[in-house]
Amino acid sequence: MSAETFDFDKKINRLNTSSLKWDLLGADYLPLWVADADFEVPPAVTERLKKRIEHGVFGYYLAGNEIYDVLTKWFLEEYGAVIPNSSWIKIVPGIVPALAVASNIGGGKSVTNIPNYCNLIGAPESAGNEMIRVPLKNEDEYYSIDFDTLEDAITEDTKVFYLCNPQNPVGRVYSYEELKQVSEFAKRHELLVVSDEAHCEVIFEGKHIPFFTVDDYARDHSITLYSNGKMCNVPDLILAFAVIPNREIMKEFCRLGYAFGEEHVLNVEAGIATYSESKEWKRQLIEYLKGNRDYLESELKKRFPKAKVPHLESTYLQWVDFRAYGENVDAHFFKRNAKIFFTDGKLFGGEGYIRINFATQRDNLVLALDRMEEAIRLH
Repeated sequence: MSAETFDFDKKINRLNTSSLKWDLLGADYLPLWVADADFEVPPAVTERLKKRIEHGVFGYYLAGNEIYDVLTKWFLEEYGAVIPNSSWIKIVPGIVPALAVASNIGGGKSVTNIPNYCNLIGAPESAGNEMIRVPLKNEDEYYSIDFDTLEDAITEDTKVFYLCNPQNPVGRVYSYEELKQVSEFAKRHELLVVSDEAHCEVIFEGKHIPFFTVDDYARDHSITLYSNGKMCNVPDLILAFAVIPNREIMKEFCRLGYAFGEEHVLNVEAGIATYSESKEWKRQLIEYLKGNRDYLESELKKRFPKAKVPHLESTYLQWVDFRAYGENVDAHFFKRNAKIFFTDGKLFGGEGYIRINFATQRDNLVLALDRMEEAIRLH
């Protein structure tokens, strides 16, 4: 029997649905900013939620073994990673609050690379701690970790290294060799590594390697964070969780995160469906997103030859440098002149860059490129 075919070109009107992405600026703007996809969730999610809602009672929820069994099976099948029992997993309300809590475990400064996910950069600061920002090495729009610069930036009271893998916004999937260097660097300086792996299922090239699997130090000195929010487009029905093999770090993480609260029934139900019942849907979505990536990259280079366009190995968020077209050709320029809402690269530590969310129907990308081209022509 052939697999069901899913239609990711299907248009869904999201205006006037309390959508942050679409309703913040309204119908005049094409929103290609926040990491929110314009696709229906996997059918398995809808079916599982319907069944639970029809029960009609939503008392205090007791999460059973099913979600932990699903997650451990997912790690084994996807990455060959063995999680021996549920004590390694802590369900959290979201990756961002977990990033903030993690910064307090070490009791000192944190360090990360930029450009980087804005809420990862800001999480320690929101928790009252300092974040040291170290630029990635950028060689012809190929980004890598500059360990020499990191070594120079480390201070005696630096306690936490924040990793984003796959990297948002530059789209790198770090190799085992690179991650091994991260672990060795962390070991030299006795750092806790907090790895944000939110985009780990959106991989076009390479293979995602969970940080806690790299070596013994990585296993025993890390907090690795996941969620189904990006791949399956459930950011407001998210199942986020931390993998923390070290018992003492887990204990401290739970103590500091005492206000996280308990699991919520619909989030867990959606999580079970996304991690165990949506494999073919995910496979087809990756193919669609890869087509969008290739189309967008090609068209950007053809229409805007002076722009710098990194080749994405992962994520549905294209990072683009338009500075060659003028100092003011940035996200605000395109908002004013093309009625397109991009994310300003300045938020990520990339002055003059924009981030384009291409997790949308191809027609929207065609429209965006046409508007951008006209705005640049008139500039």
